[in-house]
Amino acid sequence: MKKLILLGLALVAAFSGVQAQNENVDMFKARLEFHQRNAANKQLYGIPQAPQQADAKSAKGGVTMPQGSWFPGEWEEVQAIVSTVYYNYYPEDHVGQQAYTADPLLGGYAQLYQYQGGWNYYAMGRYVGIPDTSNQDFSKVFYYVIDAVQQGGAQSWVRVENLSDSAIVLRRLQSLGLRHDNVRFIEGYGNSFWYRDCGPIAFYYGDQDSIAMMDFMYYPGRALDDSLPYYIEQQMGIRNIPTTIEWEGGNCLVDGTGVVMSSDAIYSNNMDTRGQLEWNGTNPNTINYASKPSLTKQQVKDSLAHILGPRATYLLPTYKYDGGTGHIDLYADMIDENMFVFSVMPDRYSNWTDYKTGVKNIDSLTHYKSMFGNNYKQATIPFPCANNGAAFSSQVQYNNQYTRTYSNHTFVNNLIIQPVFSPVVDGQPTAQWDREKYDSLRLAYPGYTLYPINVASFDGSGGAIHCITKQIPAESPIRILHSSFTGLLPELNNGDAEVKALVTNNTGVAGVTCYYRVNDSDNWVEVPMNATGNNDEFAGAIPCAQILQGVNTSYAKIQYFISASSNGGKTITKPMPADQGGYYTFYVGSDFPVAIQEIADQKFGQFYPNPASAQANIEIDLGTGANYDVRIVDLMGRTAHHTQLQAEGNIIYTINTHSLSSGIYNVIFSGSNGERQIRRLVVK
Repeated sequence: MKKLILLGLALVAAFSGVQAQNENVDMFKARLEFHQRNAANKQLYGIPQAPQQADAKSAKGGVTMPQGSWFPGEWEEVQAIVSTVYYNYYPEDHVGQQAYTADPLLGGYAQLYQYQGGWNYYAMGRYVGIPDTSNQDFSKVFYYVIDAVQQGGAQSWVRVENLSDSAIVLRRLQSLGLRHDNVRFIEGYGNSFWYRDCGPIAFYYGDQDSIAMMDFMYYPGRALDDSLPYYIEQQMGIRNIPTTIEWEGGNCLVDGTGVVMSSDAIYSNNMDTRGQLEWNGTNPNTINYASKPSLTKQQVKDSLAHILGPRATYLLPTYKYDGGTGHIDLYADMIDENMFVFSVMPDRYSNWTDYKTGVKNIDSLTHYKSMFGNNYKQATIPFPCANNGAAFSSQVQYNNQYTRTYSNHTFVNNLIIQPVFSPVVDGQPTAQWDREKYDSLRLAYPGYTLYPINVASFDGSGGAIHCITKQIPAESPIRILHSSFTGLLPELNNGDAEVKALVTNNTGVAGVTCYYRVNDSDNWVEVPMNATGNNDEFAGAIPCAQILQGVNTSYAKIQYFISASSNGGKTITKPMPADQGGYYTFYVGSDFPVAIQEIADQKFGQFYPNPASAQANIEIDLGTGANYDVRIVDLMGRTAHHTQLQAEGNIIYTINTHSLSSGIYNVIFSGSNGERQIRRLVVK
């Protein structure tokens, strides 16, 4: 489906000439809106329309997959992220004149437009693309992405129209005070910047974990964007494998173990026979649509299973009010092969069509099985607000003006490039509601460094950071697959937690170690993990019974991670941000002072700031009204404060922490209807 940016700028008023237009119209926004509208519903003047339907002809996308193929999860190690910068396109005889624009089609030719009370097509011809270096928030997003990629320890691969544009990009990065030392440029034409969708889906294959790209067809009319995988193959040396299946990367979610998840929007994309635009390379009069096979629903699913999902393929109902994308990346991602993280709409939107679809989809996803035979785990992150912090007035308003989501972010090793929706100052979003929800994200992605970028200028597009970036996986990956221990596990009280992991590397595995600590101690205990002889399995044990005997409480909090080294000299941890505090956490024992809540109820946010020194705040949606008994309890089970809460609507509940000693507390909200919500609070 097409990305569409709606800036709410009326382009229907009449103006008397170019001078009046420039004086009365924000031409940057006018041009941006035009290009995104046209990209979503391209009008190709004088180009015949290909047939829309035909008999089914083939399945499996015409692809023979290499032996030993596997598609890594997005949380795994990457060497590079592909993106571009925002370009201004002009007819070659009107360069820099804002009342003129060009809409690229193929090989340096474009449809040319002039603004006269609206954008009017007048010819086909040559055009010039120039990187936008204005101070527009929209343009700066792309430069911040380049900076964030480098901070995450990866190389930023930036597509430019001409290699000479690289100097412009580097100067702009310098002028913004951003990183520019680890950037490579890919030369080639482009239509837009939605590189998640048009870019390839990279995978490993063979005994040496060689890297290749699966090149799905991008939707018709965007042939230049569809060429991105070929540019990468030619200039970066990564093998490219094309398929006739029409699919977009934002609608792809894999668990790294042979399961692929998408929405059923892929069905309609593959029912017609309209392929990509093509021409003879010189005469624009030869531009036409190629043909592609029409596929039944079963053939589409079989094709995805053949390419990405040999273990399982799941196609879920499409969201209808997400800006027109139908993409799964607007509400779901995975933090490892065991756990989803979902963006869940608050109950106040329970009458929305997409709320109901989301509830069903999340229920389906969490009842599917991981490679270890367990149901997938889940965590949730908050849902954004309108600019003033209020709820969206309707599903239609959200669809037309916002389509905001915190899920549309990108993993770059130990870092997440995170969309926010207010100006960022000192590494924090400035709107109170945005900052609170941003703080909640840290709990869902423990250990990760968050790099916030204000993407409010993308409102209405149905996309943000994830949609404009594409991962290139690392060379010689150390692959660690592990069924993690999390939550309350009293069944381990009288024995050990047997930590098992499948570990592989193309140079061989030099060693695997589990590290654990108890009750936030600074002392990490090493447990060697030895090969079991069962394929690539390594195992070690955390002595839970012994740990319980050595603590002065009836329970113990255990945090652990796995470290693996290869014969090639590489070391990777699982979880990857373990060195930044991203451990697995579980509890053993009995008589816990409170239950440890793994999944947050969306009516209750998380405390911010956290840790707190003066006061801590939490957003609570009390609907038409509710009564709660509120207790602040330390880890010994002692009540430090007790009060009552009676209110209605969306409130900010504040706790004065001056009277509390430094330490960790659980704040227990006990409802009159028996409901119980628990939030962790750290006081410093």
